[in-house]
Amino acid sequence: MAIATVVSCGSAKHSKIKRLPGTWQASAVIIDGSDKDWPSPYPEYDDKALIGYAVSNDKNNLYITMETGDLATQLKILREGLTVWIDRKGEKEEVTAINYPIPMSHEKEARQPRQRSQQDGGQQGFSADRQQQRRMELEDKVRAALMNAKEYSLQGFKYCNLQFPITETDSCGVEVRIDIDSTNELIWEAKVPFKSFYFKPEVTRADKGKPITICFETTAMERPAGQSGGGNNGSGSGFRPSVGFGGGMGMGMGMGMGMGGGTMRSARSNQNNDIMEPAYRSTKTYKKFGVAFQ
Repeated sequence: MAIATVVSCGSAKHSKIKRLPGTWQASAVIIDGSDKDWPSPYPEYDDKALIGYAVSNDKNNLYITMETGDLATQLKILREGLTVWIDRKGEKEEVTAINYPIPMSHEKEARQPRQRSQQDGGQQGFSADRQQQRRMELEDKVRAALMNAKEYSLQGFKYCNLQFPITETDSCGVEVRIDIDSTNELIWEAKVPFKSFYFKPEVTRADKGKPITICFETTAMERPAGQSGGGNNGSGSGFRPSVGFGGGMGMGMGMGMGMGGGTMRSARSNQNNDIMEPAYRSTKTYKKFGVAFQ
């Protein structure tokens, strides 16, 4: 009788595991900063962070992508960095992360968009001509910042917690890329081998539906001195490598969480406000999904 009771309890515990839907990746994703291997539009969207995203897996790898067409958000990511957290238990533990791009190091003047003069202020500053000019200036800054996105770092993985050039494969086999496509969408991609962070080197049918959580964290740019806020500035500190990258790593907190559908909506931000406003918000976007298997 005692043995039967133990078996029954074990079965009940196993049945409480909440299985979630996932997306099986039939063919491997090529990590090149392109969305050609992903559904269009992206299946998830965060209206606050202005990002679309998708997650899939095969038996060996987890694939993650994020995109945004909002120029201010693109510049924020390229200058202040993007941290993508992975929780293998499907919770919100911030231990394992890909930091890419790594925050830029440059003079304060270069970090900030050109401040509008008194003559450009008020409604005149947001005229159609002025907005178009500012968009062109912002596009140039984004392209320049993209040229510096050449390194990434890993933390909380099993064997490879260092900083790497994107052209070099780390010992865990993690691959990351970021680029801007022909429609001016910034595309971020990563391939993360299960052996580098999961409970076992490859998933099986027994893992189908087990939860994993992904979090995309952005860090706000500093608002130019004297410029009033038009929205939540956020308080996230994001990832900051130590000097020389010889010491510890920072794990910052941000704001914002959202779900949704579609992706091109990311390009429509703040039509009646300062085009740079999304850059001054720190955000966190969580996605919990199930491991897929076929």
